Amino acid sequence: MCRKITVCILTIFVFLLAAAVPCYGEGHPAIVWQASRLGKLTSLVMGPNKLLYVSSGNKLMVVDDHGQKLWEAAVAGGGKGGRPVFDACGSIFFSGGSSVQELKLNGSNGWDFTVYDGNNSDTQVTFGPGNLLYLPLPSGLYALDTEGHYKWLMQVYESQDAINTQTVSGREILACAGNDQAIFVVIGKKGKGNILLAISGEGTVLWRYWLGDIKEVSLVTGSDGRLYVAVITGQSKRSTPGKVYAFDSNGDGKPLWYYPVKFDNLTAPTPSKHGQLYFCADNKLFALNQADGKESWRVTLYKTVSCPAFDESSRHVYLGTDDSRLLAVTLQGRLDWDLTLDGKITGQPLTGPGGIVYVSTDKGSLYKIKDEAYSGDQ
Repeated sequence: MCRKITVCILTIFVFLLAAAVPCYGEGHPAIVWQASRLGKLTSLVMGPNKLLYVSSGNKLMVVDDHGQKLWEAAVAGGGKGGRPVFDACGSIFFSGGSSVQELKLNGSNGWDFTVYDGNNSDTQVTFGPGNLLYLPLPSGLYALDTEGHYKWLMQVYESQDAINTQTVSGREILACAGNDQAIFVVIGKKGKGNILLAISGEGTVLWRYWLGDIKEVSLVTGSDGRLYVAVITGQSKRSTPGKVYAFDSNGDGKPLWYYPVKFDNLTAPTPSKHGQLYFCADNKLFALNQADGKESWRVTLYKTVSCPAFDESSRHVYLGTDDSRLLAVTLQGRLDWDLTLDGKITGQPLTGPGGIVYVSTDKGSLYKIKDEAYSGDQ
C-alpha cells in the first residue's frame, strides 16, 4: 500500500515539474558568427547588395555576411546619423543635422545637401512619392532627387506659417516616414501639442491629425498602403497613456481604428504580410488584427525591450530583452526558444533570407543567428 502511495506521489511530482518547465518547440537557434566592438548600434539595415549597414553615433559602418567590417563613414552634417535608405542604382543616403549625404555602395563619397537653418537635432531622410528623397526640418520639408538636386520646399506645416517669415521657435520634427502615396511627418512644440501630417509628392497637405501632448511617436508604413502609428502621451497618469493607430494614406485623416494601451513604454509597431501587427509594452508582446485593430493575443515575456521583428520564412516573431536574451515567439503567441547573448538587446532584430536573424547588443556586438525552425519549402 505504501509503495503504491509513493509511486502515486512521484507521478504527481513529475507531472507538476513538467508543467513548470517552459514548452519549447522543435526549432532552436545557432550562432553563425559574432562581430564585436562596433559601438552601440542605433539602426541595422540590409542593403541591396546583401551587406549590413549599421549606424553607431555619427558613423555608418558596413559589415559583410562573414562579420567583417568593410568600411565606415562619418555623417557630414554633424549629429547622429539617421537610418540609411537605398536606391536601385547603387547609392546610400543618410541624414545628420540638417543634411543628406550620398555614399556609393563601395564607400566612396557622393553628393551632400545641407540646409543652414541652425537645426542640431537628429533628422531622418525617407523616400516618398515620385521616388524622391524627403528631408523634414523645422524650417520646412525639402524634396530632392537621387542626384542631390533640390526639387521643392514646403514651408507651411501649419496655417500660421503662411504669415511667419522665420522658423517657428521651438518647433521639433518628432518622426517621419514615406510610401509611394504620401510623406508623413509629426511636428510640434513642447507643451503646445503635436500634429501628424500627410503630405503629397507636390508639397500639399493631404490631411492632418491632432496627436496632442506626446513624449514619443513611431511611424511605420505597411505594404497594404496604411500608416501605423504608436504614441506615448505626455500625460502618464492617464488610464491609457499609449495608443496604436492605423491610417489610410489616401484617407481623410480620420483613423481607421485605434487600440488603447495601458502602459507608457510601447515600442514601434511591426506589420506583417499575414495580417497581424506586433508591438511590445510592459513585458508583453501584442498581436493585433491589422484590418480592424482587434487584439488577437498577448503574451507576457520577461524584460522585453526591443521592437519586434517578424520573419515570414521561420514564422517567428523576434524580440530582445533587458537581460540579454533573444526570444522567438510563434504565430500563436508561444515562446519557442530564447538565446542569451553578451548584452542588452534594445535594437530591433533584422531578419534575412533562409531563417537568418541579425541582432545587435548594447555591448557593441553584432550576431548572425540561424533559426533552425526555418524550412526551405515554406
